[in-house]
Amino acid sequence: MGLVSGAGCLGGRGLGTDDGNGADTTGETDDDPSDLTPLEQWIPATGCTELLFHYRDLATVRQHEDVLQPNVTESIPTVPDGDSSAFVEQLADGEPAVDSICRFGSEGVAGNVVVSGSFDPDAVDAALESATGDFDRFERDGISMAVSSETLVVSPSDGAALEAILAAGVEGTDRRAETNDGFGQLVDRLDGSTFVWGEYDGNENGNGAAFSWALGPETTTQSMVAVSADAQRMDEFEDAMADRFDDVAVETDGNVSVATRTLPTADYEYRDLFAERGSQPTQPQAGVTIDVDSIARTVTVTYVASGDTDRLEIRDWTGLRDELTEVGQAATLEYGRDESGTITIVAVRGETEAVVAEKSISF
Repeated sequence: MGLVSGAGCLGGRGLGTDDGNGADTTGETDDDPSDLTPLEQWIPATGCTELLFHYRDLATVRQHEDVLQPNVTESIPTVPDGDSSAFVEQLADGEPAVDSICRFGSEGVAGNVVVSGSFDPDAVDAALESATGDFDRFERDGISMAVSSETLVVSPSDGAALEAILAAGVEGTDRRAETNDGFGQLVDRLDGSTFVWGEYDGNENGNGAAFSWALGPETTTQSMVAVSADAQRMDEFEDAMADRFDDVAVETDGNVSVATRTLPTADYEYRDLFAERGSQPTQPQAGVTIDVDSIARTVTVTYVASGDTDRLEIRDWTGLRDELTEVGQAATLEYGRDESGTITIVAVRGETEAVVAEKSISF
């Protein structure tokens, strides 16, 4: 069972339809893909070991565009970047053509792209190769592609092989979610999401994390999911979530922890965490704890885990208060009566900064 459910879940258009009589009319797979998210259906067991993945459900965005702020809807990319966007525009059949975009690959590469929507296979201007199910296959400039009337699959030379992606998505064989237990547990918790950004280190029962947002007519659910067989790492995740958000609920089931919070959909702001990570630097990361002593009127920040970070800056409403440079270090801030505001912990690497925790305090 996924975290959230509702219209426009990950299993969107192009991944299984019904003719009204209970019959699957896509003909794209022998299995019923309507029960699978694109992350479960299309990512093959082969390919890069350390995986980054992203998903955005544009059909759901269109359903709620009257509630979302105009600048938010304008900031959400409606096509994938790079060569994939040109192929989408060439093969698009009507407007709006794209319902969802699923992207996966290793860090530093463009990655594979699976786009659902409306496409015209007859618009292909290259020699067609042997078909797979309802998909016509062709190649251009070293990029392999497959297209049906509802799905476009793009496989660059540095991505997973097109044959492996189609075997997973069309034939239902060698799917990573089914062959790798840790990855399967991670993506299972993302069902129903409108936006997903995640990464997995590729080990059989390895470490993974994902951030997701599920848009609703009135409220949006934000979920942070972590999977690891390391109990200490999971404890650090739970502490970090509690320190970063005042309104988060964390539930742990075995080696999976899920932190959730809600916000008004009208207040949702789109953040492109690493949809195009191949062309952008990764963000510095770190784990911290923030302990508040209401009697002594102090706040203690402890550096508990590093993720390629030069230093942590501890900031409050007066500015920079202290810095931590090594895991295990701690800093205690003292405050007076009736002081209140927000403590912000910023991870810094070179000229790149990222907020890793926030805590509202009042004495």
